Amino acid sequence: MAPKHALLTAARFSGLSTIARAATASQLRILCYHGAWVTPGPSFGTCLFMSPTQFEARMARLKRSKLPVLPLGEAVDRHAAGDLPPAAVVITIDDGWVSTGTHMLPILERYELPATVYATTWYADRDLPVINVAVDYLLSISGRSNVARQPAIRRIEALPERERLDALRALGRELGVGEGWLDSRQFHLMRPAELADVSRRGFDLELHTHRHIDVSTNIGRLVQEVEENRDFLVDLVGAAPAGHFCYPSGSYHPSAPELLRQSGVRSATLVAEGLNPPGANPYALRRFVDGRGVAPVEFDAYLSGSLHYLSAVRSFVRGVQIEMPRRAAAASSMLICAV
Repeated sequence: MAPKHALLTAARFSGLSTIARAATASQLRILCYHGAWVTPGPSFGTCLFMSPTQFEARMARLKRSKLPVLPLGEAVDRHAAGDLPPAAVVITIDDGWVSTGTHMLPILERYELPATVYATTWYADRDLPVINVAVDYLLSISGRSNVARQPAIRRIEALPERERLDALRALGRELGVGEGWLDSRQFHLMRPAELADVSRRGFDLELHTHRHIDVSTNIGRLVQEVEENRDFLVDLVGAAPAGHFCYPSGSYHPSAPELLRQSGVRSATLVAEGLNPPGANPYALRRFVDGRGVAPVEFDAYLSGSLHYLSAVRSFVRGVQIEMPRRAAAASSMLICAV
């Protein structure tokens, strides 16, 4: 057992998890998911996709924990008002993958758990896989991950849209990879009708930019991207403008909170791990990114709050390890100078 898992297991059985849960009761927990892996063969993406079986096991654990699971909007409002129920949890799912609608949402319905889907929308209008993710998969599954990734992506994305699918198919044949991933729509995002169905089923559709931009390097495009993303979703569901945002890939810029606020956005989430104490910046809310490589004990530790304290201890130890050599070096230089 890895040292981290051993510590978390010890915390659970020693009663420290119970203490941590009480100590962090006022802090909002936010879980982050992406899609489900539904293609035959080896899984791909440590945090991008998990099996439906693993996702169901997670939701079962969450339900058994008896922690209150709130819709995102309610949680944000109650967090700001200091009125959260103890150890409240929110479930968020990024991007809007087809498998989110076909495999993850039915599990949430079965367990009667609310969730928010942050939908990026450019691909929703196009019957295309997400190019960069599909290319990564083809290179990885073929054992050719050493092949230049960016040139392959740029070459396909430079083609007219109607030619990109054929180019992906050709790359797959060249690498000796079958088309099961295409048959399952593994790397497709939900179509407009599928997104509308998500909303009809009672799940929350929120903002993730129209083109899944890197906010840290494209801050000048953020407002337009939010507007296009929101207009697309409002046209689909005819609802009030979406008011919550997720930074694509966690990419953040210091100017983003004010721009989002001016755009009518009320909260924004990162992919940085952590809990959200009272008074936390609503435009930089932390989440726990769950994935197929995350052990159940780590998932439980995030919910209980004990992972928060372990992370703090590890950060302190790392700081000491860095600082001690610096101090030793400084002392050595002083001795040299004195001599």
